Amino acid sequence: MGRGAYMVLLKQHGTFCEQALCNSSPHCECTMQAPRPKKQKQKIKQNDSFKVTYSFTFSFLDNCTGADVTCSASTCTTSGTYPAPPSVPAGLSWQNGVGTGKCAINLYPTAGTQSGLTGASDLFCQSCPSTAGAVPAVFTIVAGSACVASTLTCGNTRSANSWINADCLACYGASNQYAKTDKSGCQATTPIIGADVSCSAATCTTAGICPAVPAVPSGLVWQNSVGTGKCAIYNYPATGTASGLTNASDLFCQSCPGTANCTEKALFANATGNACVVATLTCGNTRAANSWTNTDCLACQGTSNQYAKSDKSGCQATSASNSTIILSSILFLISFPF
Repeated sequence: MGRGAYMVLLKQHGTFCEQALCNSSPHCECTMQAPRPKKQKQKIKQNDSFKVTYSFTFSFLDNCTGADVTCSASTCTTSGTYPAPPSVPAGLSWQNGVGTGKCAINLYPTAGTQSGLTGASDLFCQSCPSTAGAVPAVFTIVAGSACVASTLTCGNTRSANSWINADCLACYGASNQYAKTDKSGCQATTPIIGADVSCSAATCTTAGICPAVPAVPSGLVWQNSVGTGKCAIYNYPATGTASGLTNASDLFCQSCPGTANCTEKALFANATGNACVVATLTCGNTRAANSWTNTDCLACQGTSNQYAKSDKSGCQATSASNSTIILSSILFLISFPF
């Protein structure tokens, strides 16, 4: 049957029955008024079966309203007690719902709500959810142009660290379709997993088991690796690790090594912790005694301390050979009195 279709069933022996069918939309709300008929004055023999046709007047609401939702107050037609309805399509407004203290959108958009909206809100989508997919789409996307089937709101009231890839795709589209490592938001690129390393235990996600991840870039975390008892950095920085880090550690660099010279991996954090560098040993305090070379000094300390001391105990700003020449010159001058 089409929109506004109805059927009246009459049973034997004067029993009255009515049924209203509304097939135009799952959101359609139809009402029917049917006055009770007056009994015909007839003499009827006992056990006779008969059918009597009555005339009824029906009144239909020829519109499909949204579902009931709870606004901040039950005065649904008062501005400010509900989020403004979308400006596109035109003609949408809030009205008092069927349930006590409930509100509903006056007219479910004929084109649906899976696209083509302007300024949609979660409450609007809950009153007029898109039914394009198998799951009702009861949240608006970030742009407010459609209702989508996200597990939680796409807006600022979403629970912290609750983003997943599916929700990022639904709420942001392909431009930010991947959840960040800590689930604090969405990003454009898929996370890359670092190499396996050994922390102090295999429970890599527990604070203190692995050295703290760099504070910059954000979103870096340790996770349990595929290898038994191993850990790995989740979400290898898209810009690499040759620069731009804050408080990097050797173990981080070994999971996410930079490739500064394209042939050797940069497995150690430099002295300031802002990059992974190619050195023969760590730049830190656990380095073997008297093992510094000019190359390692430059990699770890930069140009400010790029020369190894003569005994290789550390790095200095000037070349050890130059220091020896200067010292020899001073001693030579002292040996000859003026």
